[in-house]
Amino acid sequence: MHVDPDRVRRAFTPVARPELVRDLYSPDEVGRLFGVLRDHGPWSLIAAQTFASAEEFLAVAGGGGARGDVSLADLITPTFRGYFAQQAVCLYDEVQEVFYSTKLLERVKEMFGARYGLPAQFFFNLRAPARSLDAGHFDPQVWRGMDMVKVPVWFSTVMAKSGLFDRWEVRTGQVITYFYRSPEDGGFTYWPDGPAQPPARFPAPFWNDAVVVHNPRMYHRGEASGPVALRANPTGMSLETVIAADGEDWVLRNGDEVIARHDASAMRFLFHYGARVFDDLDEVRAYYDHTDDLTMDRALGLIVDDLRGHGLDLEVPDDPFDDPAFVRTLADAYAVSPTSYPAEAPVDAVPA
Repeated sequence: MHVDPDRVRRAFTPVARPELVRDLYSPDEVGRLFGVLRDHGPWSLIAAQTFASAEEFLAVAGGGGARGDVSLADLITPTFRGYFAQQAVCLYDEVQEVFYSTKLLERVKEMFGARYGLPAQFFFNLRAPARSLDAGHFDPQVWRGMDMVKVPVWFSTVMAKSGLFDRWEVRTGQVITYFYRSPEDGGFTYWPDGPAQPPARFPAPFWNDAVVVHNPRMYHRGEASGPVALRANPTGMSLETVIAADGEDWVLRNGDEVIARHDASAMRFLFHYGARVFDDLDEVRAYYDHTDDLTMDRALGLIVDDLRGHGLDLEVPDDPFDDPAFVRTLADAYAVSPTSYPAEAPVDAVPA
């Protein structure tokens, strides 16, 4: 299926270019945030939390369609995630004042010129030395009645690429703060003018440096990071691997078995705050009163109708959201991905 380039440009041009903010959090706030990471682990892999198959991963971060016999295990990197807050609810008392901080919410509202807003999500990534197999992705969009909790990430990606759901969109913006002292790769690549245009990047090192971004409408990627000699996955790493603090170090484990240990200087951390914004009270009421919600069944029906209308002979399986072949078909039909990368930050090859 041909994807109209003008529609892609409109769908993936953010409301504003990313803004870099130095020293976002106070020393006390930094201590509280890192305290959660150290005191409340272990933390599991992002891939284990997000994807059920290689097809789902590639639908989000690989340009659509699986490559050969690649499995999800081939695509994982030692990148882990936990949550400070979900669905506007703070999960740890020690960071409650950070999550509900007006300084974060106001930055997102200002980016959109929005009158109203609410904090929605706050998570963190912990990354041991790693390659980057991410060819560029965008954050899950939120639609009235559907959000990242209810919608598989791969299907959210297909929905956004289809361009069929703007009527139901709830606009979201992010404040993403990086902690990585090394200048050895580890930057943030982004495509502010659409995935067909040249990228830009914020290079490392970072420490308490934030970007204010409209990531559901902008392709971006975290670059490879950590000492190059340590970037290969540790022997035995699997979807069950977890990470936790051990003194000043960070340790990867399979059950009780330690498979890797890293000094904090080799780690790359980010804190990812997200807020939802509204122009007026009519938008607020539509969101909270559920007067114009989208459902999974309706969304799937609109996509199927669109693809059949473009001549694709599409059969819907009994379990469409978990069927790898169906995932691949939809990902290929709406395949969009960046076409160029910074010379300083290429995409790593999938290990043989």
